[in-house]
Amino acid sequence: MMSKLAMFPYYFPEEIFLEIFCKLPVKSLGKCMCVSKAWNSLIKNPYFISSHVSHQSKLRRTNDNNLFFVMTGRHEVEYSLHSDGQEFRKYAQLEYMPFDNLHSIVGACNGLLCLMDFQFSFDSIFILCNPIIRKSITLPKPCLSSLPYKISVGFGFDSAQNDYKLLKITKKGVLDKYVEVELYSLKRNCWKILAPPKYDLYSDDFMVYVNETVHWIAYERVNNEGSYSCKLLILGFDMRDDVFKEIMLPERLRNLPHQSEIYVIPYDELSSIAVIELGSLHAECDIWVMKKYGAVETWTKMYSLGKLGTEPMPRVLGFRKNGDLMLRTYNNLRLVSRDPESHEIDYFGIQGRRTYVCNYTESLVLLDRVIDDAMAENRANYAGNANR
Repeated sequence: MMSKLAMFPYYFPEEIFLEIFCKLPVKSLGKCMCVSKAWNSLIKNPYFISSHVSHQSKLRRTNDNNLFFVMTGRHEVEYSLHSDGQEFRKYAQLEYMPFDNLHSIVGACNGLLCLMDFQFSFDSIFILCNPIIRKSITLPKPCLSSLPYKISVGFGFDSAQNDYKLLKITKKGVLDKYVEVELYSLKRNCWKILAPPKYDLYSDDFMVYVNETVHWIAYERVNNEGSYSCKLLILGFDMRDDVFKEIMLPERLRNLPHQSEIYVIPYDELSSIAVIELGSLHAECDIWVMKKYGAVETWTKMYSLGKLGTEPMPRVLGFRKNGDLMLRTYNNLRLVSRDPESHEIDYFGIQGRRTYVCNYTESLVLLDRVIDDAMAENRANYAGNANR
């Protein structure tokens, strides 16, 4: 790759520029691209983009000032980045999003947002968007096209192949046998059909991406002498090997009563996962953490939380760098932070019906790609439909 790079001014070795540029934030790199054609060529090079992602990911694990992506709004949806400090200050307002109609966010990985839209047909429209560099691409339509009963989607990164992948699980009916699975590869820009897992997903909760694996709570129907019960577990999909895998829950959580609820969240401090057990009537919740990812024996109940005043138990969205919990209140849908030990609450003044929060790392991913003409066409179609 190095031999293909243009000659650099001032006779510095190319490796020096690579090392310096990898440490710079995206905004600074944007300015560097205007300095010379040589710098512009380097920063747009796929090898450098991957190196920059790797360096920024390592920096995020050691830096106290992480970023959160926040989507929220009462009437109009807003997108912003916030510094993970005590005051949760707004770092940047994101003005660029690829379409304006209602959609859902599948997840975020290395600066890419994966969006899913149902506006134009029953077929899902998937979009990968990097709002920092204002670039997006529309994915080709999946191979299997039909009216779904339920769709679950996972998004993540395969570091071995330097590839971003999207997993689509479509349930076409109430019975498990009507399940279709497709996997999209950004590197190949195509879908392939996979064999479905033997488990059914427990709910429509957001996927959780940790250790190059996407996770959901799933269940298996168990026949106990004619009477059926459901055994709960975590279903993972490994983006490196393109295979489903099982992660056992703590024994206490494998057979929950119907009045209880369970969902999974990331636990970034250990690059692992945590499970939220929500009690009956949403009065309290327990938080279980897998202290060593993949090791079932390391499940530990770390915290027990009660309600905030008279409200039902808030939704736990994730952990902050300082160990506090990010919550969305049940009634007024406010975004708050709660110390799980002292139970002290911080209010951020962020509120909205459609709230999505996740850790975010700025990146140059998609910078080396051409402008998405299909996306421009989709936005024009939407504008035309809205004006009718």
